[in-house]
Amino acid sequence: MFQHQVELCLKTQARRSDDATRKRLILAAVLKEWAEAGFLNANITAITVHAGVSTATLYRLFPNRNDMNLQALALGHELILAALLDQETHPNPIRNLIELVHHYALILSEPYLRQFTIAQTFQVRKDAATGEIASRTAQTGFEALHQFWRREITNLIEAGFVEPGSMHHQLFRLIGPIEARALHWFQGGRGHYVPSQSWHHEAIKVVEGFFKVYGTHKYQIFSKTYQWDWLANTLTPPVQSPRQASEIDPAPGRDSLPLIEEFERSLALGPPPKNFMDFAFRELEKMASPQINRLNTANRRIRILAAAIYENYERGFENLSMSAIAKRAGVSTATLYRQFPNDVALHEEVYALGMSLFCAWVGQDDDQKNPLARLTTCILRPLNTYTDPDSLRLGSIQFGIIARLKEGNPMPSSAALVSYIFGFWTKRFNRLIGENYLATPASWPMIHDIFGPIQSMSWALRSNTGIMPTPEDSWFDSCWQVAEDFFKIYGTAHFHARCEAENWRADRDNLRP
Repeated sequence: MFQHQVELCLKTQARRSDDATRKRLILAAVLKEWAEAGFLNANITAITVHAGVSTATLYRLFPNRNDMNLQALALGHELILAALLDQETHPNPIRNLIELVHHYALILSEPYLRQFTIAQTFQVRKDAATGEIASRTAQTGFEALHQFWRREITNLIEAGFVEPGSMHHQLFRLIGPIEARALHWFQGGRGHYVPSQSWHHEAIKVVEGFFKVYGTHKYQIFSKTYQWDWLANTLTPPVQSPRQASEIDPAPGRDSLPLIEEFERSLALGPPPKNFMDFAFRELEKMASPQINRLNTANRRIRILAAAIYENYERGFENLSMSAIAKRAGVSTATLYRQFPNDVALHEEVYALGMSLFCAWVGQDDDQKNPLARLTTCILRPLNTYTDPDSLRLGSIQFGIIARLKEGNPMPSSAALVSYIFGFWTKRFNRLIGENYLATPASWPMIHDIFGPIQSMSWALRSNTGIMPTPEDSWFDSCWQVAEDFFKIYGTAHFHARCEAENWRADRDNLRP
């Protein structure tokens, strides 16, 4: 695992004149400190203790802290790949892929790895040279990781088990759904994703979905001949979790998502906004307007929240100032502190309000008859929102709050957000079930199968590297391909018959922006 690789580095003995080893010890100690204290709270003294060196030695080898952090980032990516490679090869190529995906899930769900990604996000977002170097380092690390998975897929293609095709889409069809569970759930501020049964069980489902999309006739023959029923051999007793509670009650969550009904009403009744930022600033302008009644405390509170979102957008989370927020809101600092006792309370409510804006925007219905087009729109709208640099800056407060939380703790609005997301997809899947295009009730694996690949190939890379990746064709085409893949995994015989009879795939060219 990643933590094990860090600890191995820290066990290295440095000789008296061996500065190269001491540097590596210090960098491993930085990774340990990020994991235990968080990037924003990392302490130089603690780093020297972890590394077993003096403060003077640390400053002699790393006179610039930013440089030390950047080199620690590079070491982290080296150790992630080392952790992934530290897995025995299984002689059965299909079972080997399951074990690799399982191993990857365990690495991604480690606290050490999760805190490393938060530290990375803060560094790639820095201005000027520091951010550029961090971005290049992160891109190099992700390319090495993706190259590992491309080799595994290539081996399966050469063995005749996987159809040759777009390696880009094959890569993210394989790793996207597991990254959505093990890492992006955390990065989205929802705490820990708890598998309904086990991580091994989740890995099996991900690999089975991959082969439903890309498996060859040879794979089908071998699967039947050798009865490759991995699920039957590995089922473990279910583990109750908050995620299962969401599946039982699929109603969209409203608690802790302030003003969401007002935002949804505004979208339904007002002129259509051009994009999310147009909609968000339209609503923020309304909230920032003072009412005639100066004693209206509700209006003051909303003005403060709107002012905080503006300040976060213009200055960034690291530079938020309570006095500047109060000034923008047109209230005294004392009034602000009467409404919000500290900056933590304010930041958390600001985040919840931002999530309400986002959920209202992406939750708009789509009435297209073609189910492929409908699902494409459902994926494309949040993609366009998340990948817009302005939108990312508007919601950047999320990363600051996550970094400040104790490892694994969800944010206060997380339960409502989880419920809302599940409710959003349940509504879309229920319509497909009613049309006899799906037969399987909504579940988190289904959601991750449709959302995970796009999330991993687009805004997750944007957040983790600071650079927006370029699709092979267009984001519309990528989303359409993911929708087609989803129906290959879950679509009914009726769906496939109607798809051929009505030539739904032909709409791809007609609907492309």
